[in-house]
Amino acid sequence: MNKNQTLSQNPAIKRGNLFRSMSLRNRLLLAFILLAILPVLITGTVASLISAGGLRNEAFNRLDAVASQKENEIKTLLKVLQTNLDLISEDNETQQNILLLLQNDTETEVVNTRLLRNEIASFIEKTGYFTEAFILNEEGTIVLSTNTSQEEKIQKNQEYFIQGLTAPYVASPTYEVALSNYSILISQPIKNRFGKIVGVLAGRVNLSTLNDIMQQRSGLGETAELYLVSSNFAVLTDLQHGELSLGETYMRTEGVTSAIRNKTSGSATYIDHTDATVLGVYRWIPELQVALLAENDQSEALQASTRVFQTTVGLILVTVLAAIFVSFVVTRGITSPITKLVHIAENIAQGNLELQAEVSQDEIGVLAQAFNTMTLRLSDLINTLEQRVADRTKALATTTEVSRRLSNILDEKQLLFEVVEQIQSAYDYYHGQIYLLDDSGETLVLAGATGEGGKILLERGHRISIERGLVGRAARSKASVLVPDTSKEPEWLPNPLLPETKAEVVVPILLGDKLLGVIDMQDSVTGDIFAQDVEFLQAIANQVAVGLQNARSYAGVQARAQREALISSINQKIRGETTVESALQVAVREVGRALGGVSTKVVLKNSNTEKN
Repeated sequence: MNKNQTLSQNPAIKRGNLFRSMSLRNRLLLAFILLAILPVLITGTVASLISAGGLRNEAFNRLDAVASQKENEIKTLLKVLQTNLDLISEDNETQQNILLLLQNDTETEVVNTRLLRNEIASFIEKTGYFTEAFILNEEGTIVLSTNTSQEEKIQKNQEYFIQGLTAPYVASPTYEVALSNYSILISQPIKNRFGKIVGVLAGRVNLSTLNDIMQQRSGLGETAELYLVSSNFAVLTDLQHGELSLGETYMRTEGVTSAIRNKTSGSATYIDHTDATVLGVYRWIPELQVALLAENDQSEALQASTRVFQTTVGLILVTVLAAIFVSFVVTRGITSPITKLVHIAENIAQGNLELQAEVSQDEIGVLAQAFNTMTLRLSDLINTLEQRVADRTKALATTTEVSRRLSNILDEKQLLFEVVEQIQSAYDYYHGQIYLLDDSGETLVLAGATGEGGKILLERGHRISIERGLVGRAARSKASVLVPDTSKEPEWLPNPLLPETKAEVVVPILLGDKLLGVIDMQDSVTGDIFAQDVEFLQAIANQVAVGLQNARSYAGVQARAQREALISSINQKIRGETTVESALQVAVREVGRALGGVSTKVVLKNSNTEKN
């Protein structure tokens, strides 16, 4: 006979079924009352067997364990911060831009500084660890910072810069008057591809993260205190008891003084900042040059010793036996339906969202009903999220593909054709087109379009004033325009060649603040263009702006090269002639060919004759 069969035949266990007619609240209340008595009785037994000294050692051990945990968490945080600082320049493009910036190349800085600042700011915003990241040159000048007000400041005498030129460095918390707050500076050297140090990359971290670590006081009593003190005795994190003024509150207790002056760790009983006697554990953290204090009020830590005489051994034994029996009966009645819910939860955690919990008439039944509702909503949410992830992945892939193609195209017409075709195909839009701003700055000229309608518009040389339509609005405002339903938009201009347009989005192509043109995408389904589309289309537009600039620059270089080659060729032919007349004939012939003229002549005048 197994254990379960034995328990089911026990009359006492059968009588336990009576409890199932009670509400879950009453059963839990009864169980909690009985279980609350049990720790008290056990504590009384233990307290009668140990001395106050034993309790004191236990309190110190607990404080020491918490202090060790906090110290490890702080060191782990510092490693994470150093790693995140290193990741800022991990990307090859970002690393190259940083090195170009440190070369003091004025032209390079104009082109890349804003983009580089935005890339670094975006990174630190995603990680959430740094409030500021900045780059210093070899002279200690901040050449770029996510806080532009810090740029051009000279930091060559600062310890974090000096140390950061040689190796990764973490500065101790310092109160910065300009920021009215304590912060930690982390730095590391920037090396070029030859291994030479050309600057310093640094990040500023405020103390909120350290404060959060110290505020987690699990395992300690209500009077416990966990805090950090700098080497100048200033308190760096919040206190549970007593007021704190950051940068002005100083602590000089025995524990703080021993940790800072001796730069060591230990424990002692002393008077704290509230004039209460405490058991304290202190640790010196050399990585930050700060002291970590874990304290607990002595009266609270040793209060168990006062309960030794509250009960007798006989009463403890009777109470414990009764508590065990009743708790067993009640727990069995409560946990049975909960166990079923746990089993269902485990199956759902493995991906089976089709299971439904059995609904009873008590409070657990209400929980089961809520659980079933949650499962249905979770299933719907997962399906929705999967679709959103698929859409975002597709958009990211399109952006990446367009970027890859743009990097290899130097012909402007081919570039515009590739862009509009890629976007229209990837997003399955009804129609796509690109307009470029003409030299007057008042008219947008169609430069690329998809489909038969687009082909006809291109052949007609279609153009539109920047004062008209959604395309004009995006060009004037230099901001994206999204219209989910064109029938409700008074500025929308219908085109008979595009009769199925129901939704439209227009994003500007900007190079800095200069407008180059717009990307116009149209869809045949109302409401099928979303705000997320605008985000990715704008990213593509930014890449198109750079691609256009590169293509135009390349075309200008090619034209200059051709002119120079032509001039050189004509000069060589002229030098090969032996007379002035033949040299003139060669010059006339070659210039005429180059200019495509029908007739070319040279007129020489003197006081006597005119020769043609």
